[in-house]
Amino acid sequence: MRKAAHERLNKDSSKAFHEAQMAEAVVLAYNWLVDSKQWDHHFRHCTSSTMRSVLYGHATRHGPDGVLAALDDFAKRIARATYPGAYLVEFFPWMRHIPSR
Repeated sequence: MRKAAHERLNKDSSKAFHEAQMAEAVVLAYNWLVDSKQWDHHFRHCTSSTMRSVLYGHATRHGPDGVLAALDDFAKRIARATYPGAYLVEFFPWMRHIPSR
């Protein structure tokens, strides 16, 4: 995976991403001007859309998108799972031996 990522995201190939980055930056600036209260949503949408256009060759639609919603949900679940004390087994190590059902 590291080799594949390096081939696609190295210093020389990053020049090809300038157009996609500029297009997303313009959309981000417009969205911030129109609705600045949802700046976090606009920023996450811009980031994910830029990465999708760079890695997969197509930008995200600006509107409801099921893939972005699934990725955002996954990121939130990972963040919640990594909070210290998120699971009782951290406080009670003996719970590791309880069979899962």
